[in-house]
Amino acid sequence: MGDDERRSLWDQNSHWWADQYTARDDADYQDVILPFVKDSLSGLGKIIDIGGGEGRLSRYLIEEIGSELTCTDFSFQQMSAGNIKSLRPNFVQAEIARLPFGDGVFDGAVACLVFEHALELMEAVEEVSRVLRPSGKFILILNHPAMQTPESGFVFDHGEDPPSKYWRVSDYLVETSHFEEVEKGVFLPYEHRPISKYVNTLIESGFTIERLYEPTLSDRHIKKNPEFVTIRYIPRLLIIVCSN
Repeated sequence: MGDDERRSLWDQNSHWWADQYTARDDADYQDVILPFVKDSLSGLGKIIDIGGGEGRLSRYLIEEIGSELTCTDFSFQQMSAGNIKSLRPNFVQAEIARLPFGDGVFDGAVACLVFEHALELMEAVEEVSRVLRPSGKFILILNHPAMQTPESGFVFDHGEDPPSKYWRVSDYLVETSHFEEVEKGVFLPYEHRPISKYVNTLIESGFTIERLYEPTLSDRHIKKNPEFVTIRYIPRLLIIVCSN
């Protein structure tokens, strides 16, 4: 599936994404991701939110740290959903591997749960490096590649009484393209890559990796989903902080 077909798929699902997915009470997004990005990018003047859809993260940063936000996405329908909101960022329709900005325009960049959907990883990372000023900061947030491998997930062992439950990790090192049914009838494209692929691509594109985080599930997530207490220390997210 090429870029045009992927864009069409995101366009088709734009209303579900804006009206249902982003409206959910996601404890880890609200309690882990948002505070981390705020603290990491605070004090930076111009920030680009890459693949930011309807601008949820951009609006949060405008409100919390007062930076100038530019939100890019290749889906016009996604961005249109954000135009009706207050605190609008500068919306620019763009492919993440072909950003329509000059060199060194931004002080900071964030790509939140985006690059695992992108076909052109190297080109996208190189573009982030290009549009950032020297020593600019880049926050890359991913669904944790080790724990979100296709066919990974809860397994119930009914050979025990009561049945035991554990988290299975599938073929982690095999890079794959697949579709995931994120909700009944809603399919989105995913590119599975091991952590080493992301780290080495960042290094090869001129980034210096400063920190790598694998946060545990938040307290509120566990409170809302008590069955997840057995996998609390299986990370859902991978956060990479780097500078160019």
